[in-house]
Amino acid sequence: MSIKNRTETAVEIRPGVHRPDWSIVTTPAARAALGGRTAARAGLLDLWSHALEAAEDLVWRTALRLYGDSGRPPRIDEIAERANLSEDRVRALLRKLQLRDLVGLEPGTDTILYAYPFTQAETGHLVWLKGKVFYALCAIDALGVGAMYSADATVQSTCRVCSEMIRVETSDEGRSLLSVSPSDAVVWYDFAYGEDAAASSCCPTIAFFCSSAHLQGWLDEQIPRRQGVSLAMDEALEVGRAIFGPILREPSSEKPAGNTGSARRQA
Repeated sequence: MSIKNRTETAVEIRPGVHRPDWSIVTTPAARAALGGRTAARAGLLDLWSHALEAAEDLVWRTALRLYGDSGRPPRIDEIAERANLSEDRVRALLRKLQLRDLVGLEPGTDTILYAYPFTQAETGHLVWLKGKVFYALCAIDALGVGAMYSADATVQSTCRVCSEMIRVETSDEGRSLLSVSPSDAVVWYDFAYGEDAAASSCCPTIAFFCSSAHLQGWLDEQIPRRQGVSLAMDEALEVGRAIFGPILREPSSEKPAGNTGSARRQA
């Protein structure tokens, strides 16, 4: 689907760190995917358009680093110890992060069910990272893991239509493709976004397909018609890097002009 909206909106999540990172987006399809995402998911942009408090940002990054290190969601006490905060403070901050759709908690508890890009649900999108295996919430999340953790990753999933195995290996610390099998596999980047969370609205339909023909066949059967972009694997990797690459990035030593956390348009 051709997307005319090319608005390059980004949010400064900490000084000098913008998400998505448009500087690495080189292909028209990846640009269309990110631009269409912004236009279609205004509610999500609203959730992300203001900077996290320093303590919120600390807990968010600490939780994700611990998740990546251990291969499972961290417990409250583990986050508290690493972040040097009280457990009650961590609980409160995790609830705030859930309101921003950055993590998901098990209803009625403080247990982390998912923290983008990882989930405890068996989504079928497997990621091998630093000797551990994770489930990713969607195809783009899976492809963004390597750049987020500055490490090579292997992604394994199946075609939504025929269940053929799809395998993607990255190199250059998640910034490049090493191998793709089958070579013409593609990703459907869906724009749907519900009021609850990306995990339960768009993520289930952001998927791998073994070929453009199988993707088109799937799209032809969708009622109502789906809105999104078909991405070759290199284009999908760019989208994953742009969204997830900045998350654990340290703030710049020199803060650029503008207010931290404000949405801004990049030329």
